[in-house]
Amino acid sequence: MSDERRDASAPGAEGQVKVVDRRRFRQDGEPIDPPQDEEGGQAAQGAAVEARLAEQAARIDELTRAYAALVEDNKAFRQRLERERTRVVEAERAGVAQTLLEATDDLERALAAASAPGEPTDERLGHLLEGVRLSLSVLHQRIAALGAERISTLGQPFDPHVAEAVDTVPVGDPSQDGTVVQEIRAGYRVGDRVLRPARVRVGKVARA
Repeated sequence: MSDERRDASAPGAEGQVKVVDRRRFRQDGEPIDPPQDEEGGQAAQGAAVEARLAEQAARIDELTRAYAALVEDNKAFRQRLERERTRVVEAERAGVAQTLLEATDDLERALAAASAPGEPTDERLGHLLEGVRLSLSVLHQRIAALGAERISTLGQPFDPHVAEAVDTVPVGDPSQDGTVVQEIRAGYRVGDRVLRPARVRVGKVARA
């Protein structure tokens, strides 16, 4: 459609329709520069889109950080739960091992009394002592299965963290001064926890 612009003052112009050409290209194919107000509208629209994208990006970053914090909290909770479970299991094992150790102590004392040198033993008593030894062996296996291990003290320097000194024994060798020379009752530990300390006698060199 050709550009039709008629001057209202021209003869015969009265009643004619005024047509505004809104084509984007001229007849020779060259683009027509958009009006200044249209360019401003496009710029405003682009700025609004960029602002919305920036807002969405900030929201995504916020959600991502919140999710990462939730994952870390869940991981820390699981670790605390696992530590608590381990603590409870160790406490239960320690309680059972303690009970077994008390039974072991009683059997060992009975066995020591019955096996005292010079005491007469008949065949029936011999079988009974053998049964006690077998029972002790089974108890020791059960105690070991619970994770309890015997604390080595004999011949070692006295350590108050793992042993109780009930007496001192005079020794002539200076190298035995402060050393455990006799173990009255074995000590046990479960992991790093002392289940019960050993009861020992400690050597002491007599001073002149």
